[in-house]
Amino acid sequence: MARPVRAETFCDCVKFGKEKSCKCGEDDRYFDWVWDEKTKSPASQLIDDGKEVAFHLDYSCGTAAVRGNKAMAKDQYFWEVKMTSPVYGTDMMIGVGTEFIDLTKYQHKFCSLIGQDAESWGLSYTGTTQHRNQKRRYASKFGQGSIIGAHLDMWRGTLTFYKNRKPLGVAYTGLQGKVLYPMVSSTAARSGMKVITSRSFKTSLQFMCCQTLRKIVPHHMSVLDVVRLPPGLRGFLCNNISWLLQPCADGDTTSCHGNKRKRQSDSDASDDYDSCKKMKS
Repeated sequence: MARPVRAETFCDCVKFGKEKSCKCGEDDRYFDWVWDEKTKSPASQLIDDGKEVAFHLDYSCGTAAVRGNKAMAKDQYFWEVKMTSPVYGTDMMIGVGTEFIDLTKYQHKFCSLIGQDAESWGLSYTGTTQHRNQKRRYASKFGQGSIIGAHLDMWRGTLTFYKNRKPLGVAYTGLQGKVLYPMVSSTAARSGMKVITSRSFKTSLQFMCCQTLRKIVPHHMSVLDVVRLPPGLRGFLCNNISWLLQPCADGDTTSCHGNKRKRQSDSDASDDYDSCKKMKS
C-alpha cells in the first residue's frame, strides 16, 4: 500500500490510534440524505444505514464512486464527510455532479473521477479542485480523520468547501439552474468515507444576513462570540448554521470573503446587491 497522507485531523483519535472507534464531530441524528444504493459503482459497499461507504474491500483495480440519494436544485445545502480510513492512492475525492455522471465508467481505470468532465466539480485529497479535467491548487491536503464540509448555495450558484469546520473559500461559481448530487470517489483499496452531516434549508433574508456578518466580523473570531443575540436566536443559529459563523482558517482572510482565491466558473456569480434585490422582489 502506498504511504497514506499525513494531514491535519479534526481530533486526536488518529494520533493516539483510536481512529476505529472515533465518533468525534458525529453529533447529528437527522440526515437530509444518505448515499444511494441504486447508483453506486460495484466496488462500493454501504454501511451504517447508508451513511458510510467502504471502497474496494479487498483490492482495487480502478475507481469506485457513490452519490447522494437526493437532488440539490434551488436551496442551501450543507454536508460533511469524514475520512474514516487512510487516505492515499491516485485519488480520493468529494464534490458534486449531475445525474449524467456514469459512476461505473472508470471501474477498471485509476483516475480523479469527480471533475473529469463538464458534469462534475470535485475536490481531491491533494488539495486541488477539478472541473473539465482542469486542476487548480485550492487548499492543503486532507487525510484520515479530516472532516471535509461542503456548502452548495444554489441561490448564488457557488460551492464552498470546509476543512475541519473552517472555511476554505469559494471553489466554484456558475452553478445556478443545475440539478446536482453530492458525490465521493476513491481508487484506494480498503478506503472509506462517512457522511456525518447533511442538511438543506431555504434561502432567506436571515441566512443572507449571517453571510454578511461573517464578512464583517474579524476573520479569526466566531460571529456567535462577537454579536449579541437573544438566547433563542443564538441557539437556533448554533444548531443550524454554526458552520457558516465559525472563524476562518488560520491566517487566511480570503476564505471568509471568498473573493481573492482563484475559482473555476461557468458564468459570473451574482453580486450581493443584485441578490438582495431579487429577494425583495
